[in-house]
Order: sequence, then structure tokens, then C-alpha cells
Amino acid sequence: MKILAYSFFFSGAILVVVGTMRAIVTKSLVQSLHYFGISDTIGLSLLALSAFFFELLNPLEAIVLIGILIVSGPVVSHIIARAFLNSQRR
Repeated sequence: MKILAYSFFFSGAILVVVGTMRAIVTKSLVQSLHYFGISDTIGLSLLALSAFFFELLNPLEAIVLIGILIVSGPVVSHIIARAFLNSQRR
């Protein structure tokens, strides 16, 4: 179980760090949001899964946290991108 927890932890941490570094390098806000949306949603979900396997969260807390991350990340990214694109049209 600890091997699984560490593999989820390191893969999630790598996704978050690489996605954030890639988003900083891009020139467009929409591309940055794309990298943040993918890497942070999956990366933070993997980190929450590792917290469950490290027994820091009970199953219900892990399911709720992962559900919130999967729903809220893309929704917020979409709202920001839509507002940015609408502001460019005027």
C-alpha cells in the first residue's frame, strides 16, 4: 500500500510542477489555463488519492475531495477563458 501511495504522490506532484512550469512559459492566457486545468485537476486528484492511501483521509473524504477537484477545476478554467475571450471581442 505504501508503494502505491508513494507512486500516486510523486506522479501527482510531478504533474502539478510540470504543468505549472509549462503554464508560466506560455504566452497566451488560454494556453496557460489549458495546462493548469489538466495538470492541476489530475495532479491534485492523485495527491488526494495518495493521502487516502497514507490514511490521512477516510474514503468518504477522499471521494468528495476528488469529486470537487474534478468538477471545479475545469468549470473555473472555462469561466476564466470565456471571460477573457469575451473581453477580446470588444
